This record gives sequence, structure tokens and C-alpha cells, in this order.
Amino acid sequence: MTTPNQDEQQIRAVIDTWAKATAKGDLNVLLNLMTEDVTFLIPGKPPMHRADFVSAFQSMIHSVHVTSHSTVQEITVKDDLALCWNYLDVDVVPILSGSTTKRVGHTLTAFRRGADGQWRVWRDANLVIAV
Repeated sequence: MTTPNQDEQQIRAVIDTWAKATAKGDLNVLLNLMTEDVTFLIPGKPPMHRADFVSAFQSMIHSVHVTSHSTVQEITVKDDLALCWNYLDVDVVPILSGSTTKRVGHTLTAFRRGADGQWRVWRDANLVIAV
């Protein structure tokens, strides 16, 4: 059994690992950080599930480099479910040419602890917009 502080540190580690894996284009790491039934909610688009994420990531990663920084606002843990409110700052840089797109905003992410004890993204509501 973990303590609330250990759970929070593990969730922060998932967030940090997600950012590093995205920057490296490492889809396998990202897939290990999400549940099989993950759902992403993005303004103006239908809900995106795991297979949709894979397709979008594979098409994007060949044309842009993505770096991000998260500022955790709050983490609440209850049993095997956790909520994290985050402020996200993302730079999307075209690989060949073009201008960097900056996206900023809040996210609300629900994490589930798996049978292996690892926290994974289960639901993610992303309010990040281009600025």
C-alpha cells in the first residue's frame, strides 16, 4: 500500500514521463502510460480513444517535434482513482519548416491505478488552445 504522498509523486512521474516520451516520439512509452480504455476529450473534436491516439500520434510525429511543460495545480487521490488539474504549455515545432505553434491551457486528467500498481491516464479533458 502506498501513501498519498507516494501516489502523488508517482502521478507527477507519469506526467513527466509523458512529456519526455512525447518529445522523443516514443509511442510505446506513451501506450504504457494509458489504460486500454483511455478517452481524450479535446474541444471541437469527438472523443479520442486509444486507437485514435495511436493514429494521430504516428501521423504527427513525422512532421513536428512537441515539447511541453506541466504545472500541476492539484492532485487528489481516492483509492485507485486520482484527479489531476494541470496547466500545460506546449510548443509544436515543424520538423522541415514553418513557425512554432504555442498551445497553453488547463487539463483535467483522471488516472487509474492498475493491478501492477502503476498509475495510468484513464480520462483526459484538454482545454489547451493555440496562442
